[in-house]
Amino acid sequence: MAIDRADWHWESAEKLYREMHSISGELTEEQENEIWLLAGNHIGLFLRWIIENGFEGEEADPDHCEDVRRGRTSGAQFLMWDCDGKLWDEDIREDILPFAKKYYEEQFFDDYCETCGGDGGKEVPCYSFISGEDDYARLRERIDSAFEKYMGEEYGG
Repeated sequence: MAIDRADWHWESAEKLYREMHSISGELTEEQENEIWLLAGNHIGLFLRWIIENGFEGEEADPDHCEDVRRGRTSGAQFLMWDCDGKLWDEDIREDILPFAKKYYEEQFFDDYCETCGGDGGKEVPCYSFISGEDDYARLRERIDSAFEKYMGEEYGG
C-alpha cells in the first residue's frame, strides 16, 4: 500500500512553480524534473531518515542507499529514481513499518512544515524549495524524538 506519492502532490507543486517563475504554457523537461523533486521533497526527507537508520526494505538497492547515507543522492532523488516517486510499505523494514505509518499519517507533515523551508522566521510554501542539510537536521530531531517515544510506548519503556 502506498504511504505517499509525489504524483499526489504534483498539481500543487506545479501550480506554485508556475506562479513563482511566471510560467504559462509548456514546461521543459528540466522544469518538470524540478517540479517532481519539489513534489517529493518531503517524502524524500522521510525516506532519507529511513535509509540513514538502516530501516529500508529488503528490495532497496544497497549501493543507492549508501549514496543517500553519504549525501551523494538526496532522499527526493532516491524516491524519484529508485521508487518511481512512490513510498510503499515494502520500502520500509517490516518491524519499523507500524511506527512509520503512524508517524507519517499523524505527525510528519506538521513536523516537516514547522522545521523546513524557513527563511529568517518567514514561512515558505512547502512545494517551493528543496530542503538543505539544516532543514533535514531539524526534521531528523523531530523524527528521532517521535521514534524514541514510540519505541518506549511499544516496549513499555
